Amino acid sequence: MAKKKPEEKAETYEFDKKEPEAEVEKVKEVVDKADYDNLSDRYLRLLADFENFKRRNAENGKSMYRSGKLDMIDSILPTLDYLDMAIAAIKDDSARQGVELVKKAFSDVLSREGVKEYDPLGEDFDPKKHEAVMSREEEGKEGKILQVLKKGYLCDDKVLRHPMVVVGK
Repeated sequence: MAKKKPEEKAETYEFDKKEPEAEVEKVKEVVDKADYDNLSDRYLRLLADFENFKRRNAENGKSMYRSGKLDMIDSILPTLDYLDMAIAAIKDDSARQGVELVKKAFSDVLSREGVKEYDPLGEDFDPKKHEAVMSREEEGKEGKILQVLKKGYLCDDKVLRHPMVVVGK
């Protein structure tokens, strides 16, 4: 089989180039007006349904990503608690500074993702935002948060972990 030389042109075929309006008119001739209107309506509905599907699918993807991100962050939060306990228990200053640097690195990563600590000390108790584990009688501090036993965390103003608190009664 002989190879074609680069200067040789390949065969070209010309197709009938009809205007789209001509095609529409041809279809209208074959299909009566009622059938055409019905098909046109079905096409427009199908197109709208597909656009709605694409929008819902994109929103669902964003929601799933955010949910997965929040689940991962929630699983990391106990590590910060352990680092806080280690910092409180270490007596040697250089060792404490090393653990504080590790905690700061974790905190920086979380803050880039929109996570921040939530310290409700002195606020009014709200069962939607706080987890009361104890109550203590203190005059003039009824319904106020007296002590935070475990830190809470927020992400984009959504509570990731409710702070465990002591409430005045």
